Amino acid sequence: MSMSLKGRSEHMICFPRHIISRPWLSSKGVPGEKGEGGTEMDRELKIGIIGCGEIAVSHAHSIADARNARIVMTMDVKGEVAKDLADRYGAAYTTDLDEMLSNSDVDAVYIATPHYLHAPISVKAADAGKHVMVEKPIAVNLQQAQDMIETAKRNGVLLSVCFVMRYRPDVRKAKELIERGAIGDVIALKMSAMVDKPASYWHGGYSGRVKTDWRTKKDQSGGGILIMNAVHNIDVMRFITGLEAIRVYAEYDTFVTPVEVEDWINVIIRYDNGAIGSIDASSCARGKGDFGDRIFGEEGQIVLGTPLRIYTTLPVEGLEPGKWNEVQLPRIGNPRTLYIEEFAESVFSGADKPPVTGEDGLKALQIITAAYESGEKHQPVTFK
Repeated sequence: MSMSLKGRSEHMICFPRHIISRPWLSSKGVPGEKGEGGTEMDRELKIGIIGCGEIAVSHAHSIADARNARIVMTMDVKGEVAKDLADRYGAAYTTDLDEMLSNSDVDAVYIATPHYLHAPISVKAADAGKHVMVEKPIAVNLQQAQDMIETAKRNGVLLSVCFVMRYRPDVRKAKELIERGAIGDVIALKMSAMVDKPASYWHGGYSGRVKTDWRTKKDQSGGGILIMNAVHNIDVMRFITGLEAIRVYAEYDTFVTPVEVEDWINVIIRYDNGAIGSIDASSCARGKGDFGDRIFGEEGQIVLGTPLRIYTTLPVEGLEPGKWNEVQLPRIGNPRTLYIEEFAESVFSGADKPPVTGEDGLKALQIITAAYESGEKHQPVTFK
């Protein structure tokens, strides 16, 4: 069902039934209890958080909001931050990774450590029989990512990368519109991640919660703005369009920031259907720029955002052809909470893979790795 008025349109958004139909506030029952009938939907995934810095605070809040998950333990080598996060949610805490992984109360772990620790901790957790959610990027190199995927499969546990932007309503709506052919065949993708990170970010993130310099070091972070931020844009475009990269060319440099990683990069991507993609990304865009994406088709274009904007020459239900339409999107909840809930449901249902997989993380990292290689060699990198 849809309606339009003077170029403005409202559409039903294609989310799983449980995402649309349930209330978001006070959705959790008593931890560990089942409702009438004791269904799978009443179960709670017991999660241990590994790495209690800045991003873990946001993710912990989302776990607490999830109807089918809760925090049972936190771990960080800095005991004060592990305790701080644990105390907020009535969980246990430790500074010992082995203690976390040997805890039978922990069903799954969420890894929010510096990038270079993603792979070794993920492999160790999977070997301990824990399901794994890991922050982006999946790892700092392709071999590490492949090891993570293979270890999870060998141990029969799920591995997922936290590409939470997939759960934004504009992203889901754009995917639906592309699948409906609303702008014809996709011919170009434009990705932008232009931000202005303060000097303090590189030694403590935005909040300064944990003082550390891993972000400044290539071997520990894997890179700069591309792997730290634009990885989301890369994954979102792949999710929406289903296109796979076949060739990458990039130029990058470190113009302003006293770090080992790039603070400016421009990437050109050729996709398997012939489409061309571009990424403009910077962490030193003074005055800031934009953080958004645009999809061009033979018959129109889609601009991500709230509201989502679409121009099409085609007759599409609910849209006025030949003019810009604003698609109003429903509020569906926190993308991180949606991500956690679907991951938990995958565990409970015995699914072979979660909605966002380790392979998804690997695909994004392949583009990033190729971009860095291209920038070093000053020539395109073609995937075999």
